[in-house]
Amino acid sequence: MRRIFFGIIMSAFLIIGIGSLIIFKNYSDTLTLQHDTGASGYAGSVPEIDEDYLHFYGLDDFETTLPVLYINTDNEMINGENNVWTSISILNSENDGKLHSITEKSDLTIPAKVKYRGASSRNFEKKQFKAEFYKKKGKNGTYDYDLFGMGAASEWVLNGPFLDKTLMRNYLVYNLAAEMMEWAPDCRFVELFCDGKYQGVYLVVEPVSNGPGRLRLSTFGLLFGESPYILSRDREGTDYRPLQNYGKINGLTSNNLYIDYPAGKKLSDNAILWITADISEFERVLYSKKYNAPGSGYENYINVDNFVDYVIINEFALNHDAGFLSTYAYKELGGKLNMAVWDYNNSFDNYQWFSVEKDRYYITETPWFERLLKDPAFVKRVTERYHELRKTTLSNEHIEELLNTGRTELGDAVDRNFKIWDYTFHINLLTDDVNTKRDIASYSDALDQLKSTITERLEFMDGHIQDIQL
Repeated sequence: MRRIFFGIIMSAFLIIGIGSLIIFKNYSDTLTLQHDTGASGYAGSVPEIDEDYLHFYGLDDFETTLPVLYINTDNEMINGENNVWTSISILNSENDGKLHSITEKSDLTIPAKVKYRGASSRNFEKKQFKAEFYKKKGKNGTYDYDLFGMGAASEWVLNGPFLDKTLMRNYLVYNLAAEMMEWAPDCRFVELFCDGKYQGVYLVVEPVSNGPGRLRLSTFGLLFGESPYILSRDREGTDYRPLQNYGKINGLTSNNLYIDYPAGKKLSDNAILWITADISEFERVLYSKKYNAPGSGYENYINVDNFVDYVIINEFALNHDAGFLSTYAYKELGGKLNMAVWDYNNSFDNYQWFSVEKDRYYITETPWFERLLKDPAFVKRVTERYHELRKTTLSNEHIEELLNTGRTELGDAVDRNFKIWDYTFHINLLTDDVNTKRDIASYSDALDQLKSTITERLEFMDGHIQDIQL
């Protein structure tokens, strides 16, 4: 806090003496689209559909109540390394719940850069996409568009559930987390076409990012590098520039921390040094003997309520990766560190290569949390909060209600999705548990399996939440 205060005072002094030296980091312009031919080139069009492809899968009369996205690559090859220029057309942009034919004229078409995303999921036939909207094809200048009421932004994730046969794991956890935490990714179900070929049900998701409809961190940094930031913890080699933070260089934490925001040219060398020092100051205290000392311990650096909720939602979801992979933290300038939820395709015992144990905890072995969970005061807050949530957000009735809502929203799209991906019910995708065969043969079986796993997990946590202490 002293460094932040000193930086602010020095910056203010320089502003008074020699003019403004605060560097404002502006978002791309937010435009309002009109659904007609005068809309800055964003008018909709009749989509090009591969009718032979649909006929082969018995999808000739294709009508849906879900929004539809059409990616047109102009014969460019999408890959996981470089962005490719495409256009994305949107049908039912209002998400009105009415039945629409896929042969209708789309509401609008937006230039976009697209690439594959994900780690192990890149090997799946059903790909995950990262999309970024632009004002004009081939030009700089991103385009913030309010997609299905989730707030104006240019970057979006198109998550295609492949291992998750329910199609609802991310949907479920993101909605529960949104009720518990200050921020969680918003999401909407859609159906997706790529170059005229139907790809199935996707979930459009807000990435963990800054913006008016997202984390809403300050859009400026101070002269000496002080800045709001978003960090991710992930595998070695995820990015070319991992932080050399205290936990890493002293062998106290595993995997690497990377700066996700600020990014690109907006990430100065001074900002990297300041962010590294800031997160290291927290880690230096956390891994000290007096880590939980009143007034000087970890509580000075983190939003404890947020960390408590992060523990609960991830242990409930049996998210083996939480705190270790695909893990995000963010901090406002002058504020405290928060965690953000992300990536639940493998949750609830859905990892491809191993089955999780439903009667144990996993976040106890991850950076930062293995230390926090040694503090009886932190564990007490986890225990009390869990019992509180079991009466509301995490009650069996509310979880069932959310799953029923999602299933109703998906409607006939489930059947269409598995016209394409039916073969996944007939091959071994998940390594079997010793006592349980995890691969299932139908969508209804997938839902039953998910509900059974949730029930078993909550029964364990009800009786053993206090045992999470190390």
